[in-house]
Amino acid sequence: MPRVAATRELLAPREDVWRFLAEPFHLADWWPGVHGVQPDRRGLAPGARWQLTSGPQAGGLVNAFTRGPEAAGTLVVVEVRTEEFLRLLFVDERIEAELRLEPASDSHTRATLVVDGPWLRVSRSLARRALNRLHALCQTAAEF
Repeated sequence: MPRVAATRELLAPREDVWRFLAEPFHLADWWPGVHGVQPDRRGLAPGARWQLTSGPQAGGLVNAFTRGPEAAGTLVVVEVRTEEFLRLLFVDERIEAELRLEPASDSHTRATLVVDGPWLRVSRSLARRALNRLHALCQTAAEF
């Protein structure tokens, strides 16, 4: 199985990054392909199961407006270490993602994302794209 990794410095303290990640609904903001999250009552806790939805499937502009969101499957929260580490399993895609947060200079956070999964499901750019989106969200928050 392919394993891809990326590291990015986020322009926010680790506590702020964690607070953002701890809200299940924010997964759709930074994980590529996820457009909606319905977490179970446990939220971000080991064993929690979240239902995910993706956007309309490919098929052009007309199809995008005539079809609703498609189910993207189930996510299981495997491991949580507050402000340090998060391991998620995208069950239907058979993708495991590990996100590690470490303090960096100037109240920034170094985020390392490692993604494992079948070669047809994991592109070499997946981890980098996810961290770029997370960086953009943290950058926006840092500007205020």
